[in-house]
Amino acid sequence: MESFEKILNQYEPLIKKTIKRFHYVDVYDELFQIGSIALWEAYERYDSDKGHFPSYARSYITGRILQRLNQSYFVTTEASDQLLDTILGYEVPFLESMIVEEYMKNLSARERLYVKFVLIHQGSQKELAKREGVSYETVRSWRKTALAKLRIKGHAMNNI
Repeated sequence: MESFEKILNQYEPLIKKTIKRFHYVDVYDELFQIGSIALWEAYERYDSDKGHFPSYARSYITGRILQRLNQSYFVTTEASDQLLDTILGYEVPFLESMIVEEYMKNLSARERLYVKFVLIHQGSQKELAKREGVSYETVRSWRKTALAKLRIKGHAMNNI
């Protein structure tokens, strides 16, 4: 196989294209470095019996860049109790509650219960199952049918 310097020169456009594809040019240098390291790792781990190097390198580079972008997406912050009370105590304004009620008209009582408890009040499916005395799988079935009906209603509302 060729030397890594030649491989890096050959695959530099691929790294640049991958970075541009995700529209993160503000951290371009960091992502280029990550892409170069990923190319090095692909170069070191490549097994010619398992396929072609270009596709292997592309998937390796894309994976590493996405991994880095996902890490930066989840940022932890500390919040005061007052801020948490403000965020978690959010009340749905009158107009929004009317819209929610319009969406929930065609739902069964159990599906409405799921939407209100899990989606609006941010409860967990396990808590709802325990509270209602049903299995977790039953609550998941409520979720599945409720979301399907809400999608249908959403498409209908968007077409009006």
